[in-house]
Amino acid sequence: MRKKITLFVIEDKIGNYLTEELKYIFENTLEIDYLTPRMSYKPFIHETDLILYTDPSILIEMTQYIKCDAPILMMKRTISRQSIEKLLALDKGKSAYVFNINSFMSNETLADLYSLGIKNIRLFPFYPGFKPIKTVDYIITPNEFEDLPNLDSEIIDIGNRLFEISTVLDIIAYLNVNRKLSEKIIKKYLPLVPTYWKGLKSTLYDKKMLSGQLDVVLNEFDNGVILCDETGLILLANSKASEILEVQKEFVQQDYLEHLIERNPYLKILATNEEIYDEIIDYKQKKLVVNVKKIIYEDVCFGKLISLKFYQDLLSTQQKLHAKLMGKGYYSKYTFSAIQGSHPKIAHVIKICKRIANSSSTVLLTGESGTGKELFAGSIHNYSDRKYKPFIAVNCAALPENLLESELFGYEEGSFTGALKGGKMGVFEKAHKGTLFLDEVGDLPINLQARLLRALQENEIMRIGGDSIIPVDVRIIAASNKNLFEMVQKKIFREDLFYRLNVFQIDLPPLREHKSDIPQLIQYFLKNFNCSRDIDHNFSQFCEKYDWMGNIRELRNTIEYMTHTSSDALKVENLPTHLKKNECLSTGSDEDLENFVMKIIQSRSERGLGTGRRSIYEEFCKKYYVISEKKIRLAINRLSEKKFISVSVGRKGCQINNTHSISMT
Repeated sequence: MRKKITLFVIEDKIGNYLTEELKYIFENTLEIDYLTPRMSYKPFIHETDLILYTDPSILIEMTQYIKCDAPILMMKRTISRQSIEKLLALDKGKSAYVFNINSFMSNETLADLYSLGIKNIRLFPFYPGFKPIKTVDYIITPNEFEDLPNLDSEIIDIGNRLFEISTVLDIIAYLNVNRKLSEKIIKKYLPLVPTYWKGLKSTLYDKKMLSGQLDVVLNEFDNGVILCDETGLILLANSKASEILEVQKEFVQQDYLEHLIERNPYLKILATNEEIYDEIIDYKQKKLVVNVKKIIYEDVCFGKLISLKFYQDLLSTQQKLHAKLMGKGYYSKYTFSAIQGSHPKIAHVIKICKRIANSSSTVLLTGESGTGKELFAGSIHNYSDRKYKPFIAVNCAALPENLLESELFGYEEGSFTGALKGGKMGVFEKAHKGTLFLDEVGDLPINLQARLLRALQENEIMRIGGDSIIPVDVRIIAASNKNLFEMVQKKIFREDLFYRLNVFQIDLPPLREHKSDIPQLIQYFLKNFNCSRDIDHNFSQFCEKYDWMGNIRELRNTIEYMTHTSSDALKVENLPTHLKKNECLSTGSDEDLENFVMKIIQSRSERGLGTGRRSIYEEFCKKYYVISEKKIRLAINRLSEKKFISVSVGRKGCQINNTHSISMT
């Protein structure tokens, strides 16, 4: 369901303008409503995700109507870049009234103008009821003409004020707007406001709320970060960049990149206009890894982001990644007895896997993500004669190409900068006499496919930088959720490697093809989570109807979510929001719909909340599934005709007749 913002404004005109402005900024992804002190009927605010107000006096007057714990934020507004340029062009020494609808907004607009550099003219506040005390050359107004006094001064319309970028960023953080949309909003909106990079820079340091939103910059903070605008002016340099360059941050920020390069010729690579990826340079007897990325939106370059990292730090990160990759050790805990399910398709797969377990030929496990490919790979190993030998799993999609090659085949001492003394064994050597599980083999780079093919054909490998052949006896089990045959036809996967891997192809069925196993799987997961839950009939129906595109992994995650977020039985009301789908939650009958509506009416009545049609509709969409308001209205009408409920005008709304009280289980 869409997040909701409630605005507190002085009048309808401002409310309508701000509503449209927010819809434009957030691309109509938010539900927006506003209240004014002048409204004859002001409803209580029971449900909203964020409250914005224009000035403190309005908030004080409207506080009594807030009946929820939503965060409250004063919106800051600014002047468009275009209007500022217009005012800066005025002759120096002139004077102007700054007119707005009340004293607070007039003074706020005046302060904004001064803070944005309007110092060429003298400014005075002006608002309805204030008597002019002097003659001025101009009247500056943000699109407010109704109460504008009739003075012999030139009127300069600076247009409606825009949201300041800090307010936009606050809204992104409070509403947890997803990363992709956040980046799009910021890139689209920043050029409109004069606080462009200044606002972004202060946000990076002062607004902890944005730590999860501005990944475009914040994710680089483990590295040295330098942010330049399109002219080369350095707008941001973090402490890590200062440490790496051995230059005080104050001498980096607000200087030009070309000056930094002149003082440090080691950095001449940064003078290029091209993007740079993982280049290694010498800097003061140390090696740096340099990346440069242009910041481009709709074919316009707004600057570039420079990332610096000590090469030794990068090696340390890679070693940690290696430890995580190999963290499961050289064995597998999985066996066929641990595989849950009695459906004929699962039974058939287990039967085939057992028959081929003792063969040394390669196995290719195919199937959608979440179907249990590693589980079957480990079970095959533990059912084979190799079960007392190593089982090593490598995810071919988890590492960059250069690191993946060294992981697979190892390297000799001195083969590249940073190579460990004595060299390092690759997983082919470590898995000798055992099993090597290559997960996501479809993501293996094309040049590594050739090396893998040779290792499979010859049963031997050569380390990077080495000159000797190392014989290996390894059983390969590969897995992929991609269609490798189609990749072969598209020339992005080697045909000879495909047929070398595809000796025994095992297709793992998706969960939607063996749904009869779901009850057994649920009980298995509940046991693993050390909890016991009843299972509601509607939830069982949901499990039967839902397609489970994430397969067994998605089912497990769903059960884990429900057992941790609720102590109730497993029922549809406690499902994660994204799983509350109409076609899976009910039969679609009028009776089902009416029953859900009755539950909502009774629940809201017991909590002392309103039971009007709108409230019922909003809670229904949040609790069950998205439905049209018209269907809710028709269901209420049917319940009223059946005498199950009474419908009243106003806040009293709908009430369940005593003779038809229902169970809330």
